[in-house]
Amino acid sequence: MAFHVASTAIMQAAQERGKLAVAYHNDMRSVGPDAQIVAATHQWGAYYTQRAKAVMDGSWKTGNTWGGVREGMIRMEGFGSKVPAAVQQEVLARQKDIGAGKLLPFAAGKQPVRDTQGAVRIPAGKVLSDEQILQMNWLVDGVNGKLP
Repeated sequence: MAFHVASTAIMQAAQERGKLAVAYHNDMRSVGPDAQIVAATHQWGAYYTQRAKAVMDGSWKTGNTWGGVREGMIRMEGFGSKVPAAVQQEVLARQKDIGAGKLLPFAAGKQPVRDTQGAVRIPAGKVLSDEQILQMNWLVDGVNGKLP
């Protein structure tokens, strides 16, 4: 299971039912020690401190923030007990590559990325812009499901 809420309820349900889940916002191994695969955590403390200081010194300006692994605002951590050490090391290595700009998750390689209808969504060798990522309303070919 995957979820996009900070509540521990889903992780607890996964633990009770013997299922696996990816934690969101924070490490939830305390409620799902056998259920948690990994936690996608948000590290916004430094950003909020910077913004608060800007408000106090009068330099704050409105704007969008698009922070991720490279900016240190998102981290994969808190691997569960069922995740082999080799897999953990691989995930952390790819996270490092993303942070260094060596791995672009929204890029097509030599072949285009197609949606479930066969339409090309990312041409070969191209990368989605932040705006395109924010407007994604399609599933990648091979993903089962439907969007509303």
